[in-house]
Amino acid sequence: ALTFRARLIHGTFHWTPWFSPVPTSVVIHDLMWEHFPDETDPRFRRFATRFTRRSARRAKLVLVPSKATSADLTERYGTHPDHIRVIPEGVRPARASSNEREPFILAVGIDEPRKRIAALVAAHGRYWSRAASDPARCRLMLVGAAQTGETFQGDGVDVLGRVSDDHLAELYQRATLLVYPSALEGFGLPILEAMAHGCPVLCARNAALVEVGADVALYLDDVATEPFARRLTAVLGDRDALATRGEEGRARAATFPWRTTALSTLDAFRELVY
Repeated sequence: ALTFRARLIHGTFHWTPWFSPVPTSVVIHDLMWEHFPDETDPRFRRFATRFTRRSARRAKLVLVPSKATSADLTERYGTHPDHIRVIPEGVRPARASSNEREPFILAVGIDEPRKRIAALVAAHGRYWSRAASDPARCRLMLVGAAQTGETFQGDGVDVLGRVSDDHLAELYQRATLLVYPSALEGFGLPILEAMAHGCPVLCARNAALVEVGADVALYLDDVATEPFARRLTAVLGDRDALATRGEEGRARAATFPWRTTALSTLDAFRELVY
């Protein structure tokens, strides 16, 4: 019988075995629990901190999706920059759709506090209550798994919960705007997915999201209800400008093919085993 021996152990989510007879590499997406300790289960926080710090220090290579996560690892866990490889996530090209944009805002993501869905619902409520009829005011559609148990209700709000990949793609094709107010992300895949479907994006101005959105996304600097509502009103008031952003987004998303992500990951593995 043939005996196969691993030349590398790769951890796909934040940690690797405590001991390994061969080199290790690990993917670390973000350090959410370090930034929001009060919003994280204490048991998970202790486990994640211990294992992620050890994995980041002992791994021959640490793969991260953004420069923001790279800087976080260096600052908080002392990971040497020479051991980090920034490999952005990718997106599949989306087929062009003849669907007209419909008057609704799309929000994608679980409702944990850092995603700031409650702030979006509050701001949308204020926008909805005073929006003019031309252009048509936009409903808010919330997509994603429930996490906090909080029920988001209000005029003009539809809670869709989990949806299939095909349904999500359809929503990206139809939405007037994706709003992504998350306080922290390791990358921010939904904004890239939206761009691939020609959906304009309004997102929080934080490091990882700016890396993805560049000068194509629109940005949100204040999630307090009144300034957030004013920003929604201003952005949604010019649908022609949003359409232009949507087409620019398609071009931006095309620079993030999954093939590049895969080949860059393979190159990292080759560094360790050859």
